[in-house]
Amino acid sequence: MAKWGMESSIPSQYLLVLVALALERGCAPVQLFNKTGLSLDTLSSPGLRIDEVHADQIIANALVATGDPSLGLTVGQQLNLGAHAVVGQTFLACANLLEVMDTLVRYGPLLTGRQAQIDHYKDPEASRIGLTLSLTSPSPSIRFSYEAVFSAAQKTLSDLLQTPAVDVEVSFPYDAPQDKPAFTEIFGNNVRFNAKRATLTIPRALTKAPLPTSNPTLRALYDAECARLLADLSDNASCTERTLAALDKLEGQYPGLDQMASMLNLSTRTYRRRLHDESTSFQVLLDSTRCKHATQLLTHPGLSVDHVAQRLCFSDVSNFRRAFIQWTGASPSQWRKNQRATANLKHP
Repeated sequence: MAKWGMESSIPSQYLLVLVALALERGCAPVQLFNKTGLSLDTLSSPGLRIDEVHADQIIANALVATGDPSLGLTVGQQLNLGAHAVVGQTFLACANLLEVMDTLVRYGPLLTGRQAQIDHYKDPEASRIGLTLSLTSPSPSIRFSYEAVFSAAQKTLSDLLQTPAVDVEVSFPYDAPQDKPAFTEIFGNNVRFNAKRATLTIPRALTKAPLPTSNPTLRALYDAECARLLADLSDNASCTERTLAALDKLEGQYPGLDQMASMLNLSTRTYRRRLHDESTSFQVLLDSTRCKHATQLLTHPGLSVDHVAQRLCFSDVSNFRRAFIQWTGASPSQWRKNQRATANLKHP
């Protein structure tokens, strides 16, 4: 079977869990794979990703075959950290849950494809931090997808903290279902329906607690592998696009030319030649990305220029200033002043 473009696919192991649950409940394989051309043997191929259209069909088939509208909650609870492959290993190596959520936002497409968009969410009044989830999944799988993602997120938080009880609050953008006890069993009593958006939050203080499995060295390695996989989202992406996608995800951990070539499964010579053919170079792309990250960080008034330089892996702030002037024609401090002046003109 052809390998699907990663941007429009999900890992087959998630569907394997779903199919296994349905088979345990007496469903026949022919019911589950109807209209897909897939089979249990196909799903069992290591590293396979399944097109979202076929994945949605399997989900719809399983919902009909089992008659269980809360099947997504059950599937999510079956997904341990190993089920998320290298992204799960990255979770384990993170220093705290804040890094875990940042990792999920960065590499969410590796887990959910393009139909789901996971972003950061903050509730300052309640002092809670978490995630918001937007879906474009077709009905009837949209409820399944919301519940599977948030159930899996709760399971991940519980596994990382090594405790079954996590102070989680969730909101779903649809009417309260009749099977509400299935939700409280996983999330507790802090479940809300008919919300404007789907959110999952935990106390801000909990996000900074150190994780027992933290390993900075392994995290850097896994993070680089996740970035490489994400850069390969589209089979049609140019070498320039794949490089920029990888660099954008590796803020403060920028690879060298040889390492980037390796991440893209190319020899250094071939990689350099392809960039040359696309009228660019690795240094140009690296400078472009660092400039982008620098201007993004400088928009935060709480970050000093020294801190921004450290975040971008400059040996000292003077080197950062010289580079920034080359990129923008202004020093970091002057650039900030110009931005404030522009903002004041727009909002006097």
